[in-house]
Amino acid sequence: MTWKLGPIWVGTDFSEAANLAVQRAAGLARDHAQVLHLLHALDEGDWLARVMNLMHGELDQTSISKAAGSRLADLSRQLMAEGVAAVDYHVEMGSLGTALHSLAKEGRGNLFVMGARGEDSFREAMLGSTADRVLRNGTLPVLMCRRDAAPWRRVVLATDFSTAAAGACRLGLSLAPGANHYLFHASEPVLDRGLAFANAGPEVRDAYHRESWGKVALDMNAFAGELGARESHVIMAPRQGHPARVLASFVDEMEADLVVLGARPRARWEANLLGSTALFASSRLGCDVLLVPQQA
Repeated sequence: MTWKLGPIWVGTDFSEAANLAVQRAAGLARDHAQVLHLLHALDEGDWLARVMNLMHGELDQTSISKAAGSRLADLSRQLMAEGVAAVDYHVEMGSLGTALHSLAKEGRGNLFVMGARGEDSFREAMLGSTADRVLRNGTLPVLMCRRDAAPWRRVVLATDFSTAAAGACRLGLSLAPGANHYLFHASEPVLDRGLAFANAGPEVRDAYHRESWGKVALDMNAFAGELGARESHVIMAPRQGHPARVLASFVDEMEADLVVLGARPRARWEANLLGSTALFASSRLGCDVLLVPQQA
């Protein structure tokens, strides 16, 4: 199955980081003629909670919810005045993770947009950030915004040739049809154990590496063909090296605006212990990042 763009949801806590996400989501809604849904979750420790603390608890949850709804209504009117055809808004009494699970289960959302910065780094390291919890939810494609809402010009479609990567690349192609797309794959050729134990010379090793690299090229062309990417003028970008490190270098080299990756939900301890290219991209890259879970 393939993700198709439908109603766009954007989370906001009314911060500067969230405003970047709102503007990007609004642009996508305009360009793709989709309904835009604004979502504010009360359980995410936002400005309303801080206000409540300053007021020594004199504001109850109902008052906070009404205040958030009022701000969302104002933002909705502003976005419609800026050309978004249809804007709705929602106040979630729980967490964003809970809200996204419901959206996916009910089929009401196809893309969730959020800001990637703005939380306390110590708190993120110790407890996990809002973004971290949303990404691990793994129910909807998540677009994390770090840049302004200018049109994406250079989009990196990262692939490991998996089903998840194929779905992610297709969504990336449809979201930014006017961009230059780079089909990126990084690998570290593993020397055949027999050659290693036989103390193979440089020529034999070089031949083995060339053979491995030739297979990567064939795999990339086959993958692009399955995507229909040849018609979209996708540029092949194979690289050698550790995927996360090479991806970061490639993003800097190309001054990429967006990186698209397929992602699989993983337990917190497993991701922290083993590492993950998707987790690295979402937390370390300086561009926008779209993480797309594999559909069942």
